Amino acid sequence: MWFLSLLIILELSFGSVERLVEEEVYRRFGELVKVQRVKLLGKKEVKSPERIELQMEYGKSRAVAYLYFGDKREQVLIDALWKVRVFVALEDIQKGSAIKPEMFRVEEVFMKTIPSDLRLNPADFENYTASTNITRGTVLRRSLLKEVQAVKVGEVVEAFYKSGALEVSFRAVAIDGGQVGKVIRLRKEDRVLRGRVLSKGKVEVLP
Repeated sequence: MWFLSLLIILELSFGSVERLVEEEVYRRFGELVKVQRVKLLGKKEVKSPERIELQMEYGKSRAVAYLYFGDKREQVLIDALWKVRVFVALEDIQKGSAIKPEMFRVEEVFMKTIPSDLRLNPADFENYTASTNITRGTVLRRSLLKEVQAVKVGEVVEAFYKSGALEVSFRAVAIDGGQVGKVIRLRKEDRVLRGRVLSKGKVEVLP
């Protein structure tokens, strides 16, 4: 009987440790994660850990926690799913077509690992066209898109220079073309400047 009681105590103890790990995961990631299972490796501790250290990153399959009991450390495996927002085509989209948010419905799904090309922001859609034919019902990926130039060679752009509280705006001609984030050359009268493309037709001049 005493042996059975000890087993019950150990199982209850592990259950509380398991819940502590789950709570720590949800505290950090909130609704972005769904914990499937927590598995303690090694010896089951009766007491609660002094601290819990998570080794998890959003969208990555590796998910572990370390429990510290004084100078001892136990490893915990966490089976978790990550929530990601995906965009599903509402219609057939022809190659070369501009991508617009209204072409897609938004769904939230849970996945073990989230590929980087699934992480899309509708605010950036205007910077892309379809690189291939996209059929209705297809989940949009970055690999199906082609980034378009936000600034074209010879285009008159809105340029600005910012230093502290001072900001100066002016028109300049693009010597180079480029996508958002690219550094290009600009011509302002007889001066050649360098700037980073921020959005369509807008460039921040670099010092």
